[in-house]
Amino acid sequence: MPNTDPNITAQIENFANQITATVEAAVAQRIQAALAGAFGVPQKRGPGRPPKQAVVHVAPLAAPKSARKKQICPVPGCKNVAAPIFGMVCKDHKNVAKSKIKKYREARREGLVTQATGAKPAMAKKVKKTTPKVARARKLQGQYLGALKSLTGADRARVKQTAAEKGVAEAVKLALSMKKG
Repeated sequence: MPNTDPNITAQIENFANQITATVEAAVAQRIQAALAGAFGVPQKRGPGRPPKQAVVHVAPLAAPKSARKKQICPVPGCKNVAAPIFGMVCKDHKNVAKSKIKKYREARREGLVTQATGAKPAMAKKVKKTTPKVARARKLQGQYLGALKSLTGADRARVKQTAAEKGVAEAVKLALSMKKG
């Protein structure tokens, strides 16, 4: 056996112990990270980007196929599943113009068309435009209620009586004059 320097032997043993400790610590850390990832516990780490060997990739659990929401073709009355390869419409409607498909989607969002039948929903009714006479009556009613809000007690009762006897327009005039005076 060759004669070795005890100083070199001590350094080699020290280096081997350091490597062993480092490897054991890294293995323990990776095992902890894998267990934490498997049980859904977030990994604790310090600031900055984690080193590459400390990153453990755990595949997220995919939702079952039945729980996933399938996108239906936007064409009214079509119940087929839309496919990304046809621009999110079904194979039967892949040649429909994109402008029409855009209109179908807008109509469905606004609630004018149901997806299943393509018919107008029972609840969605077109709002009729009000006549000028109805618009004036509503505006006057709003003015009346606003004027009443600012009055109290006897003045309020007097304005209500005027509205019943002479009309809402006269009551609004009276309420505004009381408010100023």
